[in-house]
Amino acid sequence: MELARLRTLNRIEPLGIDQTPEFSWMLRSSARDTVQSSYRIVVTAGPLTVWDSGRVDSDAQSFIAYAGEPLRSRTEYRWTVTVTDNHGHTASASAGFETALFADDWRAQWAESTIPRPAAEGWGHGTQPPAVEFLRDFRLDGAVRRARLYATALGAYRLTVNGVRPDDRELAPEFSVYRSRLYVQTYDVTAFLRVGGNELSMYVGDGWYHCPVTRPLSHAQRETPAVLFQLELEYADGTTQIVSSDDAVTCRTGPVQSSDLYWGERYDATAIPSVAQRARVVNLGYDNLVAQPLEPIRAVAVLPAVSLHIAPSGDRIIDFGQIVAGRVRVRIDAPHGTEVALEHFEATTPDGEYFNGTLAGQKDVYVSDGKPQIYEPIFTFHGFRYLRVTGLEAIDLADFEAVVLSTPKDSAGSFESSDARLNRLHENVVWSQRNNTMSIPTDCPTREKAGFTGDIQMYAPAAYANEDMTSFLEAWLRNLEADQLPDGVVPMTVPFTTLYESLSLRMSAQFGTTGVTGIAGWSDAAVIVPWEIYRATGSTAVLERSYASMKAWCDSVIDTARHMRGSDDIPEELDRHLWNTGFHFGEWLIPSQHQKEGDWDNTRSSAFYVAPFFGYRSLSLFAQVARLLDRDADHHRYLEEAEATKAAIQRVFMSADELPTPLMGGYVLAFAFGLVPDERRMAYGAKLVSILDDNDGLLDTGFVATPYLLDVLVEIGRPDLAVGLVWEDRMPSWLYQVDQGATAIWENWDAIAPDGMPTTSSLDHYAFGAVDDWITREIAGIQAAAPGYKRIVIAPRTDVPLTFCARTLLTPYGEVGIHWTTESLDVTIPANTTAVVHWGGDVHAVGSGSYHF
Repeated sequence: MELARLRTLNRIEPLGIDQTPEFSWMLRSSARDTVQSSYRIVVTAGPLTVWDSGRVDSDAQSFIAYAGEPLRSRTEYRWTVTVTDNHGHTASASAGFETALFADDWRAQWAESTIPRPAAEGWGHGTQPPAVEFLRDFRLDGAVRRARLYATALGAYRLTVNGVRPDDRELAPEFSVYRSRLYVQTYDVTAFLRVGGNELSMYVGDGWYHCPVTRPLSHAQRETPAVLFQLELEYADGTTQIVSSDDAVTCRTGPVQSSDLYWGERYDATAIPSVAQRARVVNLGYDNLVAQPLEPIRAVAVLPAVSLHIAPSGDRIIDFGQIVAGRVRVRIDAPHGTEVALEHFEATTPDGEYFNGTLAGQKDVYVSDGKPQIYEPIFTFHGFRYLRVTGLEAIDLADFEAVVLSTPKDSAGSFESSDARLNRLHENVVWSQRNNTMSIPTDCPTREKAGFTGDIQMYAPAAYANEDMTSFLEAWLRNLEADQLPDGVVPMTVPFTTLYESLSLRMSAQFGTTGVTGIAGWSDAAVIVPWEIYRATGSTAVLERSYASMKAWCDSVIDTARHMRGSDDIPEELDRHLWNTGFHFGEWLIPSQHQKEGDWDNTRSSAFYVAPFFGYRSLSLFAQVARLLDRDADHHRYLEEAEATKAAIQRVFMSADELPTPLMGGYVLAFAFGLVPDERRMAYGAKLVSILDDNDGLLDTGFVATPYLLDVLVEIGRPDLAVGLVWEDRMPSWLYQVDQGATAIWENWDAIAPDGMPTTSSLDHYAFGAVDDWITREIAGIQAAAPGYKRIVIAPRTDVPLTFCARTLLTPYGEVGIHWTTESLDVTIPANTTAVVHWGGDVHAVGSGSYHF
């Protein structure tokens, strides 16, 4: 038996944390039926032991909270865990973490640019102001034994020490609710310093903070870039020194003449840096500073160019073969003054022409100084598969690479089957997830780049099937709490920006309400996302941390239903329990409504059931959370509210054998949320099937109902219809996208028409990729019988058009693996878990190990 995958706060050896550590590990054993019987954790700081848990007789191996003496700022710690299993085997392993610079230890001052900053001319390429480089010179009198730099900025920055980048992170300090959660990065810069003169540089572009599209909500928004850094040095002789941002910082402009996350970057290699001038010291305080709680954005893959074609217009277009989020790295050798334009886009027209269906230009420009250079933008990223290149006399494909940016996360598994199209569908899901988990969960990497709350709440289960999302989603939930309004309302995007605040206010006014109001299926992320993390990990700690936010959102739903009358046709004693007022997206992008009414009309036609149904969903889930956490008073209160809502829904919507809507999603959500009365189940199931039949066997669900559609068909006894929808290839369907050459999941079911013409919707939107969760559970057959996969069910569905299927899935206990054919099943169950295997009509109870049936 051995220990593996040691994690602190679900991260590998994190550098710079300010949270109470939680420790996790996995057991690996060659013996079957291995179960952990005890553990002991010892945490040390140098020679000192700061916590010894003692022997704990427990099988817990994840999210074990540190309970020692208070952690010190800027300190390296090691922890060692020793585990004994039920076979008497013992194993130990160690890992480390380092604390950040805590609030009381900041000595640095904010340094703000004093360079006149012209206003942007609008959302157009090249109109954003130049990036600003902040410089701090300093001298070292001897050899340095240890050096840590703590830094952040208003704007996106790139750090160098003596001209060298100390790590490979991109777009720091990333996207967060800046007024209360500005991330601070910790760097080990020991190896980059030298005796004598040194220079520290922070090159700052607009980033999310200054970009017009992502401008944050803030009462103290700064109009110019600013930096904060503190370099802590320990010399070989034991003496110390601090170098920080202060009135010695200077600033200047350089080659980045314009930077914009949406429109792109203009890099002029001929530009002469401006004369450095003294930066301005400003008092912005430290109250909003937090150590970055997730891995930094990095380049996670590099793809070579696949082909070059000349469009009928004469445009030269490079194809990378895959939609990605990131930027292009290109070798340029052109005469002095040559402007090379790189325009990024997702799809060509049927005849191979450039087509940009986004609101963003996604155009980078490089002005050559006549010397061969490798150019890669610094302060922007794009969503693209294709690149239109102008300005170069000749194009060599070997000079072009696509650099994929994302927040790195542990891969949670693999999928392969005998159907190449199903494999491609899975790959499309994985790519959309990779492309849309850069700092925050986004809807698309092109025209919006926004943290829409609805998209991640509906996709979270599928996300966990592909990557370990815990630290990433927990960081986002802390931002959600920070953006939650005093009345408990959760906005449509997190972080909430001035753009989406304006949209929210306009939409509220159209629907008869004022202010920013909750949106069904979107704002419910406050409850559903923590719940899905709990289901995937088994950790109640996330529920504890999100409890106040969850409760505030549920109170908002209750108060809105109670104090805002939805319909005079509904008796007041029922209406007061129904959340049925204000603006809602409804199901959003229902195929039939999208083609017939348009998406905004669809919000009205489906919101009347989506809002009360999701209101019940949040209340009922929160009642379960309160019970799990032994909050008895809250459990009884919110259970009572949920049951009152359910009773009102059933009396208002379900007094007949048909719902008052012909929409497929109404029936799907009613079944999925357990709202259908027993006496209506047969009639509603038959009605759902008839709607599907009337639609020629094609799905007709939007964002919030599609994740539940296949499970509901199984629930009503029609798994054949669920399987049929997975293998459907007419529009709208998942395999229609594959057949149209999709390399990511589309926002709209009809994002590319049968004739190959793209529309203005995104081709990289993971929401409808929620189907990957069903494929994992039903076709591969890996299901959690208890939160966190402590108990597992293996039950592959073999009544599908496959001859084999293989899936691995990373759980908190280790990797579950299956490989089934029409003749046999191979299963791997991780240590410290048990499983029930259904195969060939038999049921087998097994412990950990590998099995062949």
